[in-house]
Amino acid sequence: MGKKEMTSMIHKGKARVRILFFGRSKNEASEKILSQMHRNGFDVEYVKSKHRGERLPEDIQWWEGDYIFCFRSLFILPNSLLKKARIAAINFHPAPPEYPGSGCINFALYDEVNTYGVTAHLMNENVDNGKILEVRRFPVHKCDNLPGVLERTHSELYHLCSDFVTALATVGESYVPVKVAECEGVSWRGEARLLKELEKLQTIDVGIEKSELERIIRATYIEGYPPKVMLHGYKFYLSLDD
Repeated sequence: MGKKEMTSMIHKGKARVRILFFGRSKNEASEKILSQMHRNGFDVEYVKSKHRGERLPEDIQWWEGDYIFCFRSLFILPNSLLKKARIAAINFHPAPPEYPGSGCINFALYDEVNTYGVTAHLMNENVDNGKILEVRRFPVHKCDNLPGVLERTHSELYHLCSDFVTALATVGESYVPVKVAECEGVSWRGEARLLKELEKLQTIDVGIEKSELERIIRATYIEGYPPKVMLHGYKFYLSLDD
């Protein structure tokens, strides 16, 4: 018996769960989550994001279904679309609740945190504001740099999203209110950070002290997006090449 026939038998007499899945283009983890959704028999509409500021496909406003999943997507979803998810619209945020918005890892490293993490939460009209479903944390050591913490964050985020897909396939829609209840005392802290705040952190004053410079480098340096110095209208970018 082929895969399609098996799926048809599993869902015979029962409507398939419909998911609108926002992932990221050229991202292996997004593709793995998509494959997992298909294996579980979900009816998935997949939308890939390529860059910030990208417009949503025009025909996506016609979608209606059960869940919206956002995994490493750069799209900002309007509330009118979020409301079309019958059960829940869920975002997988690459930071703990202390760091809503953009530049999460950067500001956490700048604050010299001892732990970091990822968050699953319901989406509403505001960025990183909806009820929290789960938070997973891991230790951060003084020797850790931005690329290393970023890699661990993406790994934790993938496993968190994957576990939610599994739970929705096995437990069903009752899983979401259970997770809301479990995190009843967990809330977001502070205002969502903006990209311009990260850009400001990455711009180094020429009179900076060495300790502060090293703190900023640890928090912001990654290949392709180094911190910079502005001098007489010119930009000088940091290079850590030997």
